[in-house]
Amino acid sequence: MIKPKSRFQAFILLLICVVFLFFLVGVVATFMGASINYYKAGVWQLGWSDISGLFPGAVAYAVPVGIGVWVLSWLNDGRGD
Repeated sequence: MIKPKSRFQAFILLLICVVFLFFLVGVVATFMGASINYYKAGVWQLGWSDISGLFPGAVAYAVPVGIGVWVLSWLNDGRGD
């Protein structure tokens, strides 16, 4: 496990992990959709453009989530619980 040395490094690591997680979920969902389409219509419609097109959406969703988690952990540190 990577041990961050500062809050900023922890934030960057959190963003990388959350972007990767959202991207992975998007890839699985796209693959499932292509599989269902192949089962129903007999046409395989999954290409690299579909996979690479998921990255901007993963970043758009992951950045606010990462910022929210980071702020929440920062607020919980101040309480001393």
